[in-house]
Amino acid sequence: MSSPRPLEGMGAVVTGATGDIGGAIARVLVDQGARVGLIARRAEVLEELAGELGDGGAQISVAPCDVTDPEAVTAAAETISDAIGPVDILINNAGGARFTAPVLDIAESGWSKTVALNLTAPFLVSQAFGRAMIERGQGSIVNVGSLSGLRHLPGMAAYSAAKGGLFQQTKALAREWAPHGVRVNAVAPGFVDTSGWDSYDKDAVVAEAGIAIPLGRWASAEEVALPVAFLASPAASYITGAVLVIDGGMLA
Repeated sequence: MSSPRPLEGMGAVVTGATGDIGGAIARVLVDQGARVGLIARRAEVLEELAGELGDGGAQISVAPCDVTDPEAVTAAAETISDAIGPVDILINNAGGARFTAPVLDIAESGWSKTVALNLTAPFLVSQAFGRAMIERGQGSIVNVGSLSGLRHLPGMAAYSAAKGGLFQQTKALAREWAPHGVRVNAVAPGFVDTSGWDSYDKDAVVAEAGIAIPLGRWASAEEVALPVAFLASPAASYITGAVLVIDGGMLA
């Protein structure tokens, strides 16, 4: 029987921790026994989440940080490593589609910001924490992508390109770092029922995407968090370079 706390004694970091999916991932990691470092831009919300997660005695550290800023990322990695010790698990969750627009209407600034957040930032954070993982000869990185990186959705050219690039980055790091004992995988969630969609008609969103959801509903944040924790855990010790699709059967 598998342990109910498979991450006992491990150090983990979650970027974008104040979002619905990031918070769900952090809760699952804590429930499974990890010491957790939280990274996001909103310091007050980070502190609130840390207080909630630490109520049961879990060791929690926070580092407010813009993950698109290389110097800030380096400082955050030092702060968290000093607080919780060696980082065995990194979840690159920060990201998002800030706009939808036809390709001819996308400004260069919007394109660049989207790529910076969804592709460059995971690269910077993986470098910052990956060095120590390689030195210790062990570690697991999970990049949170999107179904958009595998199948373009209307109005999301910049986001789709960035997430597609993230999946290739995942494979590149997986191949390069495997000899050093570091695994790198990704997840590709479909539609997830988060607060960001509260003002939208979900049926209309799915219809516009032109893809049916065979399971007939959107995922919860926890339904993304649990597979992420699996890929990060020793249970996935022979999995690297994989992209796990969490889409209710949409691509099927």
